[in-house]
Amino acid sequence: MRRIDQAVMRPFRYLGRLLGTGVAFAFIFFGGGVLAITLLPVLATFPGRREKRARLAIHRAFRIYIASLRLLKLIELRTYGLEKLGGATGRMMVANHPTLLDVVLLIAVIPNAQCIIKHQLWDHRFLGPLMRAAGYIRNDLPPDELVAACRQAFDEGDCLIIFPEGTRTVPGAKLRFRRGFANLAIMTGVPLQPVTITCDPPTLIKGESWWKLPPRTPLFKVSVGDFLDPALYTNCEYRSLSARRLVRVLEAHYAKLL
Repeated sequence: MRRIDQAVMRPFRYLGRLLGTGVAFAFIFFGGGVLAITLLPVLATFPGRREKRARLAIHRAFRIYIASLRLLKLIELRTYGLEKLGGATGRMMVANHPTLLDVVLLIAVIPNAQCIIKHQLWDHRFLGPLMRAAGYIRNDLPPDELVAACRQAFDEGDCLIIFPEGTRTVPGAKLRFRRGFANLAIMTGVPLQPVTITCDPPTLIKGESWWKLPPRTPLFKVSVGDFLDPALYTNCEYRSLSARRLVRVLEAHYAKLL
């Protein structure tokens, strides 16, 4: 009898998760616009850096957002090593990128997170005002301006979130990191802190529509690793060689964990 009841209820549970997921996505896009025109103008009236306050507001909003997803049973979340983020300042958070939710998860656990965002988001109708108010860094800046913006973020104690793949992981493909993060780390000398993200069963992956839900609630795991000093990889004759070496080290690190 119990099996019959479960079979009858399964489509209704799926529809509930589908509706909840749709509402969650709508909140990300439209909620960002609402936040930009309501809370952020109020924060701008207080003394201090407007961008810092905006990023802190986004951090808190994302914490509430993730808590809501967990409460609605849309995701499960387990975190490991968050104590390593205590007093985190001026470092590069390097993470793999399996799902669309990764940046939200990271900003939710890192209060002073800075991001390099796609220029399309900077000009987005709903999210653009929020991106600009937070002072996130556009990815289409000239190289010297991009490096200068990142260096300023580190000097101000921000933690810069970097996805070395440049886009979400292709399911089943071997991780391939671009060298941009390695060159930036070597030029600035800031410590790297690897973060590993997994999702089981996979959802919100590259090339898959958001409404294609897995058969059960996905479990996200976010694990913060130990520091990696880029100075250990700067003894090559050319910076390009040091960057390649650092990329290989990080790729091997994630290949072992994933």
